[in-house]
Amino acid sequence: MTPQDLFRQEALEHYNLSEEKGSLLKLTPFWVRFTYWNLVALALTAAVVLAVVHVHEYATGPLLIQVAGVEDIPSTAGGRISRVLVKRGQRVRAGEPLVELYARGETAERERVAQEYRAQLAVRLTDPLNTAARQSLGSLRAQLELNDALVSERTLVAPFDGLVREVRVHDNQYLGAGEVVVTLAKEDTEVKALLLVPGQYRPRLKPGQPLRLELQGFAYLYQDVTVTAVSDELLGPTEVRRYLGAALGDVLKVDGPMVRVEARLPDDGLRAHGNTFRYYTGMVGIGRVQVRSRNGWMLLIPALSALWGDT
Repeated sequence: MTPQDLFRQEALEHYNLSEEKGSLLKLTPFWVRFTYWNLVALALTAAVVLAVVHVHEYATGPLLIQVAGVEDIPSTAGGRISRVLVKRGQRVRAGEPLVELYARGETAERERVAQEYRAQLAVRLTDPLNTAARQSLGSLRAQLELNDALVSERTLVAPFDGLVREVRVHDNQYLGAGEVVVTLAKEDTEVKALLLVPGQYRPRLKPGQPLRLELQGFAYLYQDVTVTAVSDELLGPTEVRRYLGAALGDVLKVDGPMVRVEARLPDDGLRAHGNTFRYYTGMVGIGRVQVRSRNGWMLLIPALSALWGDT
């Protein structure tokens, strides 16, 4: 039997033609392949980003400005002010008068005692053996020294060389003993930032770390300084108030044990929008210290910290 008897003529003719190979059957559409490779690229990018990027952790807390070398000068006596002899921004020398109080009574009494002293001194010189005159001179001399002290109290003088930061009084104002009259700043004034952060961060805190602060009233105006000191002990709310004193004890609100962090600020003031603002004790704000920096993979898988180290 011949092939012609087994197959149709059309099949034999097609078999004798040149061989043509067909392509494989494609069951995966284009959008599936496109999505797959995009996901692979995205995963690789995320892995690189997690390996390169570091996330910083900060110890944050309330902050207080303290100006060292600035003293409030109180009045040693009460009375009505006669003259204010200085003004804000004026430089003064030690012993220079700042404020004078009316002293008519004290001056008149001193003049009376001085006249009586001179009279008894004349008697003593003309009659050296006059015992009564000698005893009277001793009593008058003591009274005269007391009157001199009372008169000198009516003039408040600068206790040191410095700059007048504030004048708290004006002419003809009645002043009580112990009231603040003038605020003086010494030549070597130092401005310090006191930051209180939760005690849990104490092991990670040390001098030399960067500290960023933002003062209340100067939003988004950040200042970067360096930590100069860290307390070894933790302070509770009561200890914080005792440390700050009666005047500033309630300025910072704290809850729980805190660590005291200190940093020095430039003493030429705070610069903002082309202006310079002076620091004052009692200014408050927020501060934060960078305590550690962790790799992105450590944040995603905390167990890696034990392998790579936790900085």
